[in-house]
Amino acid sequence: MTTQYGFFIDSSRCTGCKTCELA
Repeated sequence: MTTQYGFFIDSSRCTGCKTCELA
């Protein structure tokens, strides 16, 4: 997991999420 924008981004769960759109 990587920490960006104060959110924990999981590559496996990074699909269509708002956090993924910012990254």
